[in-house]
Amino acid sequence: MLRRKNQRAAEEEKKEEGGAPVTNAQKKSPAELRLKKEYAELDLPPHATVSFPKEGDLMKINVQIDLTKETDSRWKGGKYLFTITFSNSYPYEAPKCHCETPIYHPNIDTDGNVCLNILRADWKPVLGVNPVILGLIFLFIEPNPNDPLNHEAARVLRDNPHMFTQNVNRSLQGGTVDGISYPRMK
Repeated sequence: MLRRKNQRAAEEEKKEEGGAPVTNAQKKSPAELRLKKEYAELDLPPHATVSFPKEGDLMKINVQIDLTKETDSRWKGGKYLFTITFSNSYPYEAPKCHCETPIYHPNIDTDGNVCLNILRADWKPVLGVNPVILGLIFLFIEPNPNDPLNHEAARVLRDNPHMFTQNVNRSLQGGTVDGISYPRMK
């Protein structure tokens, strides 16, 4: 009898906000708890939207950056989809970002890998989802040719910014740049 009371008391202590007892399947990792809080506090510009590719999975999000409206970006006219994946070690380990939309960009290679300083050496656990998404947006405002993944695009941006802009426009119109064909965005 005492054993059942202790068991019942333990179940009561483990109740979630909704009142249901927590089962092993419902327990959230510290990373998921942190992400849930961060998602609730997101403060993004209107041209950035977040969605969840798999319902109930907080560890992977899609971020769409819509540059079809007025913008000062060279990439104006396109919509760019990024996948951000978080490990169970988050926030102590930076998330992984991948650009799903083919793009001619010095900081995004032709495989969609993203070079953003806060995702590597400058990552700190105090950073979170919002700064990562804002960092992705900043890549469209101020690409960094001095820390590239696409070395050829970076070289063109450094040596001939006008030609770089022409290459971006060609890629947005569905053309080929450096032997890579891009989907039409404009």
